[in-house]
Amino acid sequence: MNVLVTGATGLVGAAVASELLGRGHRVRALVRPTSDLAGLDLTRVEVAQGDVLDRPSVEAALAGCDAVMHVAGVADLSGEKKQLYAVNAGGVEVVLGAALAAGVKRAVLTSSTAVLGGAARPRVMDEETTSSAETLGFDYFLSKKMGEEIALDLTARGLPLVVVRPSVVLGPGDLHNSSPSVVMALAKQRLPLYVQGGGSFCDVRDVARGHVDALERGRVGEAYILGGHNLTMDAMVGRTCRMAGVKPPLRVPYRLASAALRVKGLLSGFGGAAPAIHPDLLRASALYTFVTSAKAQRELGYTIRPFDESVRDTLRWYLAKGKLRATTPELEGLQGP
Repeated sequence: MNVLVTGATGLVGAAVASELLGRGHRVRALVRPTSDLAGLDLTRVEVAQGDVLDRPSVEAALAGCDAVMHVAGVADLSGEKKQLYAVNAGGVEVVLGAALAAGVKRAVLTSSTAVLGGAARPRVMDEETTSSAETLGFDYFLSKKMGEEIALDLTARGLPLVVVRPSVVLGPGDLHNSSPSVVMALAKQRLPLYVQGGGSFCDVRDVARGHVDALERGRVGEAYILGGHNLTMDAMVGRTCRMAGVKPPLRVPYRLASAALRVKGLLSGFGGAAPAIHPDLLRASALYTFVTSAKAQRELGYTIRPFDESVRDTLRWYLAKGKLRATTPELEGLQGP
């Protein structure tokens, strides 16, 4: 198929483009004029300039395409509210609305397990779990949920769409300091503290395969969770720090961390340093967002590689790119020959 990929310069989008090429599909990437194209194989990927908020440029990019993978989005809990809704909801309406009008044969939307929200205590969510996103009130969660709702409305109008929901993505290829950068921050001992909570940690390579499997054989109108290993923050931080050979940061109660953040916020108003952690990011870190990928495993053949493999490969990539220095014997052992 000829496939238009939005967000192809990002972590997941670049991996999806690579997976598509590996399976014999032809890829056209919708990119902004200012986009960094370092993650794309420009000998094989056709580039179309445009923006997911600009309908004419999207329509031009869709010309001759059989399918669209709408991966673009703002994945940032501390993102500016207006931008979150404009891109994560408005961009869905523009891109998938144009895809419906163009009569594409298949469409895939990259959503997020964030649409399900989270809980104060551990529980495992699936595609049928009632969302707590509105109760929690995070703009990122809500903007992704709104994007899904817009997409499913277009599906009811005839768009042959499949939705995929990745969880917290790790793995190599992080050019823009996205979700895997937490691994680098721990290895560099840049996180002074953390709060207990838990998440599902997946690998970008598994997620990319899940996207293309959804394109090729996902059921229209269905959503598939592309999750990973459900780990408490104690387990995630401890295992990552052991692999990097560094001491883990201090775990503190959420209320103490929140109070400290408020104090830093007050100080910033009097000329002090601004808080390094956004309050929404701290609050979300205290949630449990465990998920099951059983549906994707059953219907798409989705697989989940070992957590330690994902972390080691993430560290290896940062070391190879010069973003991380081998300051411990463990990191030295991860360097190439």
